[in-house]
Amino acid sequence: MLARVRPVGVFELLTAAAWAGALGYPPEELNGTSLRDLMRLEKPVAKDIVAALLDESDVQAPLEVTLRCKNERRKRFRLYRRFDSYEEAVFVMAEESVDRLVEPRPAHA
Repeated sequence: MLARVRPVGVFELLTAAAWAGALGYPPEELNGTSLRDLMRLEKPVAKDIVAALLDESDVQAPLEVTLRCKNERRKRFRLYRRFDSYEEAVFVMAEESVDRLVEPRPAHA
């Protein structure tokens, strides 16, 4: 899933169908939706997340965020960032974080 973040904090979904599939929304419902709306964060916290996305000093580490699905379920995503000085934007590739649970082995009697 790809997106672009402008210096003013506008989060533009470049692959809306992929985002829609992952989050359960129809693509047209995601048009114009901000990252803050998907995260359901208060303005100061959302501002901190956008600032972290735009922080060029730490692009090696992915940024972990939780987004709200259409059915109110929450999913974790890992955001990888690449800066493009020509476009004055950050391109973001998102992948869903899958927490692998290890099933306990039954005790042998």
